[in-house]
Amino acid sequence: MNGTLDAVEVAAPAKVNLALLVGPLRPDGFHELASLMVPVTLGDLVVVRRTPGEDLVVDCAVCPGERNLAARMVRELEARLERRFEVAVDVHKQIPVGAGLAGGSSDAAATLVALERLFELDLSPRLRYEVAAAVGSDVPFFLWPGAQLAMGRGQLLKDVGLVAPLSLVIAVPEVSLSTAAVYGWRDEDVRVTLPDFVPRARMLSSRVAAARTLHDIAALVENDLEASVVARRPEVGALRDRLLAEGAAAAAMTGSGSAVFGLFTDVEAASRARSRLLAASRDASPDAGGVLPPGRVFCVTDLQAAPEDGAHPWAGVRPAAPSGAPRRKPRPARRRPSGRPPGAS
Repeated sequence: MNGTLDAVEVAAPAKVNLALLVGPLRPDGFHELASLMVPVTLGDLVVVRRTPGEDLVVDCAVCPGERNLAARMVRELEARLERRFEVAVDVHKQIPVGAGLAGGSSDAAATLVALERLFELDLSPRLRYEVAAAVGSDVPFFLWPGAQLAMGRGQLLKDVGLVAPLSLVIAVPEVSLSTAAVYGWRDEDVRVTLPDFVPRARMLSSRVAAARTLHDIAALVENDLEASVVARRPEVGALRDRLLAEGAAAAAMTGSGSAVFGLFTDVEAASRARSRLLAASRDASPDAGGVLPPGRVFCVTDLQAAPEDGAHPWAGVRPAAPSGAPRRKPRPARRRPSGRPPGAS
C-alpha cells in the first residue's frame, strides 16, 4: 500500500516560440495562432503541500494569492470535481515575468500535475486538457512533453519531432510587457485576414514536418509580434541583433516578449555567446540603454519528448514528506484530445 504524500514538487519549464504566426481576431476575442513551441531547461519550482482544515494559499514573490494562475488551476479543478483541495502552493520563481516565456502557465500546469500525484487522482486526458485550457491558452502545452505545433488560440496541439538537442541563449531586457498590449500594438500596425493567415499556417506545418537539420529549424524562426514591439521598445531589437552578431543561426523575440532567444549550433557556442553578452552588459555605459544585469541571460537546451515509461523529463515529481514514502509508478503516456483549427494541415 502506498504511503500518503504530504507534499510534492514539480519543475515548471519555460517555453520558447521558435515560430509565432498571428492571424485575425477570433469571435472569442483571441487571435488565430500558429506556433512552434519548445519547453526549455529554464524553469520555476512548484511545491504543493497538504494543509488539512485550511483554505488555499498560494505563495509567489511576483503574484501571490488568488490572482496566480496556480490558484486558478486549483479552483478550476475543485469546480470540475466538486471537491475541495486543502493545499498550499509555493511557487519559486526563476522564469522572468512579462517576458513571453509563459512561466505563469507552466506553474499552473505543474500545479495540476502535483495535485494529481498528491491526491492520487485518475483524471482522463480530456478532463486534464479541459481544465488546463480553462485556466489559460498556454497551459495545455505544458501537460505533454516535447516540441509541439500549436494552432487555434494556441490550444490545439500536435507533437513534433525536432533535431536534438537545441542550444539556445535567452536574453531578457529590463522591460516587462503585457501580452494584451503587445497584441493591441500588432492590431494597430497590421490588418490580417483569415485568407492571408491560413496559407501561412499550412506552410509552417509543412515546413516543421520536413525539418531535418538545425539549418531547417533556424529557417523557421520568426515572430509576427516582434516588429510592433521593436518599434516601441528598441532594446528588444538591439538584443536580438546582438545575438545574431554573436553567431546565432537565428534569433527572434519569443511570445509577446520581451525576451529574445538565439539558436546556436551547440551548447559550447551558446555558452560562449552568453558569457560575451553578460560581459558586454557589465561594461556598457548606463546611458547606452538595454543594459542587462547579471543573471538575465540564460543558456538553455530544449526538453525532449518523454521516455517510453511516460515520465516527464522535467517533472522531477518526488515526495517532500514523509521521508521514505514510496513513489507511485509512472503512468503510461497519455495522449491529448485531438483537434485541428480551420484550414490547418
